[in-house]
Amino acid sequence: MSIKPPRRIFNGQSAQRRGPGVSGHTLAAGLAGAVAGAFVVLMAVPAELFGRVPAPSGVITAEAARVAVVNGDTLRLNETVLRLQGVAAPARGHACQRNGGAVFDCGATAAAALADLVRGRRVACRITGRDSFGVAEAQCEAGEIELNRRLVADGFARARTDAPVYGAEEQRARAETRGLWKSGLTF
Repeated sequence: MSIKPPRRIFNGQSAQRRGPGVSGHTLAAGLAGAVAGAFVVLMAVPAELFGRVPAPSGVITAEAARVAVVNGDTLRLNETVLRLQGVAAPARGHACQRNGGAVFDCGATAAAALADLVRGRRVACRITGRDSFGVAEAQCEAGEIELNRRLVADGFARARTDAPVYGAEEQRARAETRGLWKSGLTF
C-alpha cells in the first residue's frame, strides 16, 4: 500500500520564483496610502505651528517679555507671527558687501536693529491684512516708536515697492548713508 502525498489545493508560486521586488499594484497602493497618511497628519496638526493661522483683526499687544524678533521685518507677539507692513528687510543669513569688500550678515544686523527698538517695551500692532505667504501684516509701535517707519528711516529696511508709503524715509536714509546704506552698501 502506498501513501499518497497530501493534495495541494493552492499552487502558489514562491517569492523566489516570482523574482525580487514588489508588484506595480502593491507599490502604487503603498504610495497612495503614504500620501493620504501625510495629508491626514498635516490636517490634524494645529495650523499655528506653521504660523499660518487666520489673520487676527484689530490690535494685538504684548508685554516686552512676550515679544520676539524673528527677522528684521517680522515679530512674534505672544503666539502670533506678524510682518511689518510696507517694509522689507534682509533675512538672517543674507550676505551684504561693503565698499571695501568685507562681507557680513546684514539680515542679522537688521534683526538686531529691530530688537533694539522693541527691547523692554510693550508692543502694539494693528493688523492690516496678510502678505503673499499668508502671514499677518501690521503697523506696529513699541512705546512711542512707529517700528515700520523707523526701521526704514534708520536704514535697516527698504520701503516695499507694493506699498511705497515709506519711500521718502528710504531716500533720506540712503542719502545720509544710515544703517545698512553705510559705505555704499547695497542690499
